[in-house]
Amino acid sequence: MNVQEVMALLYMEKRLFPHEKSLSVSPEELAAIAEAQALLLKDIPFEVGKAAVAAHAAGSPFAPAISEIRAYARKLTEPPQLSADEAWALARQAITRYGAAPYKSFTTGKYPYEMARDSLPPEVWRVMELMGYTSMCRSDRPEVVRAQFIAAWERQQQRQREREELLPFLPEGLKEKFLALDAGKAFGG
Repeated sequence: MNVQEVMALLYMEKRLFPHEKSLSVSPEELAAIAEAQALLLKDIPFEVGKAAVAAHAAGSPFAPAISEIRAYARKLTEPPQLSADEAWALARQAITRYGAAPYKSFTTGKYPYEMARDSLPPEVWRVMELMGYTSMCRSDRPEVVRAQFIAAWERQQQRQREREELLPFLPEGLKEKFLALDAGKAFGG
């Protein structure tokens, strides 16, 4: 959003939250607030910002903070994430279906871990790969593997949320380096 769009959002908030003292300021002060907020909302389209403020207003008597607008915007625009239990169910299904045999399948020409990897969303496979697919398959303590998987899944999801919150504010050159590092690529290539 640009400054004018944020200003329109602030006027919308004034109408939705008439008793909010932080919005009862002079037009000059409101313009200064809009300018500051535009820096933090520049990556969010205006229509999404309006929908985020409306969604917040439906459940709160107080005007939203920037973090709340960003959180609602993310919820409105991103595809739903798998829960830890849903991710575990997919992992368990792959373990059961493909196992950890040390030989290639005659029909596909792939090792079981390759077939499991290909059958899973990348974020589920990443956790399984970090935990050790073969170790997960051969464990005789599935309840322990489940607990470890869920803990690892939640840490991965938290890191992803943190990255997504910071990424819009990184300078362009640093943003590309960060994305390359995150993808496991070297800075030079």
